[in-house]
Amino acid sequence: MGKLTGKVAIITGSSAGIGRATALLFASEGVHDNRILVVQGQIEEAKTCEDLINETIKNFGKLDVLVNNAGIGAKPGIDTLSLENFDYTFDVNLKSVVRLIQLSTPHLEKTQGNIINVSSIVAMRPVRKPKINRSFFLEHQSILRLCQSCISRGYSLILAPKGIRINVLNPGAIKTEFGLKLGRTQEQYDKFHNELKASVPMNRVGTAEEMEKIILFLATDATYMTGDNITAGGGLQNYFPMPKVN
Repeated sequence: MGKLTGKVAIITGSSAGIGRATALLFASEGVHDNRILVVQGQIEEAKTCEDLINETIKNFGKLDVLVNNAGIGAKPGIDTLSLENFDYTFDVNLKSVVRLIQLSTPHLEKTQGNIINVSSIVAMRPVRKPKINRSFFLEHQSILRLCQSCISRGYSLILAPKGIRINVLNPGAIKTEFGLKLGRTQEQYDKFHNELKASVPMNRVGTAEEMEKIILFLATDATYMTGDNITAGGGLQNYFPMPKVN
């Protein structure tokens, strides 16, 4: 019998990366007899969020876990510091999370369920490496990911009396399709990861499969945790490389 037998979960951004790995793990742990409902749409649109919640309740009758995983570093093809990019990343990374928290609350209260927000290590320490292509300078993502953590802590006080937990995972450098969605080639993205490894004390990037296990823990066994942040960055959050000198 799996840890999630008979439970119903929503995982946004589950077509690839951490979201896909988490969906597969949740299915193996018995999420509603492995029945899967696919709701497609742009997460920044209110209708998509409403459809996610409404279709889930219509098909399964309840909701136990919400994993807000969908996110983006920047809008491809535009200046990462532009207001257009800020508006877009705000809608995807922050506004959709708040919207889904609010829409899901009445249903999670009934099941005493919980929420996991997948943020990023850049919420803790924005990274800027001059040798890397500017499209990796994700300043707005850093700001919005930090806001996501703050919002989660604030909502923990609102949701705790309702019996709902909410926690945050801050992944470090993880091997997913994230960079490819920013318009980088596989070769460029591999080079980025190879250069980044020098700043990671564990000297490697992480995997989506490592993150899925933490999300499962937060969804099931972390019964006395709410408003908390877990960072999984291979030690990157603790390391500030010094410039090379004589």
